[in-house]
Amino acid sequence: MTAKILMVDDEPDVVETVRYRLQQAGHEVDIADNGLVALGMVRAGKYDLLVLDVMLPGENGYRVAHYVREDERQGVYERRLPIILLTARDLSAEPEREKMFMDFSGADRVIYKPFDLDHLTRNIDELLAEVPPAG
Repeated sequence: MTAKILMVDDEPDVVETVRYRLQQAGHEVDIADNGLVALGMVRAGKYDLLVLDVMLPGENGYRVAHYVREDERQGVYERRLPIILLTARDLSAEPEREKMFMDFSGADRVIYKPFDLDHLTRNIDELLAEVPPAG
């Protein structure tokens, strides 16, 4: 399935690597390097999935995801947008704290950096299979 994906990260190497992999899989990939810019792009475009770094200029990824979920509750979008958070801060050893951030953000998945590209693409494929494409 071809999808329109918004990749949000301020690390050029990560962006280019992920973009290349997703384009090879047939996806259309837009890029943002700032949380506020990303939020504006989500509100203006129809995306099938959001890959969102946590540590961003402008607004952090947890808050951007939270705002997207708030918009969804208010009916701003036609459908639910799957969200994958990328973070270098591994909270898996602190399950209560990790749950708090995930509940606040409303993200579907969290992937810790450095990540395996195959693991990321498997998660993307799984989430895309769960939600019908934007139309």
